[in-house]
Amino acid sequence: MISMNSFPASVRRARHLLILVVPLVAVLSLAFMAACSNESSSGRQTSNSASSKSAPKRGPLAPNFTLRSLDGETVELSSLRGDVVVIDFWATWCPPCRITLPLVNKVYKETRGENVKVFGISTDRVSSAKVRDFLQQNNMELPVLHDRDGTVARAYGVRAIPTTLVIGKYGCIRDRHLGADRLIDKKLLEKVNELLKE
Repeated sequence: MISMNSFPASVRRARHLLILVVPLVAVLSLAFMAACSNESSSGRQTSNSASSKSAPKRGPLAPNFTLRSLDGETVELSSLRGDVVVIDFWATWCPPCRITLPLVNKVYKETRGENVKVFGISTDRVSSAKVRDFLQQNNMELPVLHDRDGTVARAYGVRAIPTTLVIGKYGCIRDRHLGADRLIDKKLLEKVNELLKE
């Protein structure tokens, strides 16, 4: 049987807990909404029709890297500012990558000639010749950079492959896809076209 004296005390404890938790949840919710906001950094929006387009969503700045392609060319990410860049981290031994890579290759073929750069980034610890053989056997045309020691993958926080990223014209990561996705080509093309209009 519950004592009448203990009931109000437990109600008081629950009330005190709510008084502490509710404001904390509200503050965290506001912080999350502010971080995901589509407004410019000043927080002001104009009603002028010429500037009624919302400012581009900003993501984290993509870490710069310099890698060699399998063709021996040096590619530095910062030199590609002004282009939309798609990078797909993958490896020859990875079964899910064999689903994603052909679709990323399709995006490469469909966006050639536009202000879009598409790269595969091989995380294989084997020789570049073995990676090149894999690409030739599978009719892959996209340029592939070799991150043999995993430095770039670590800089991007890649913990699983395939991981595909879209970097906007201003150098910010705007989209991230993890794992195999049979619709990745459509999703990437949609995002690339959206970013080209900014």
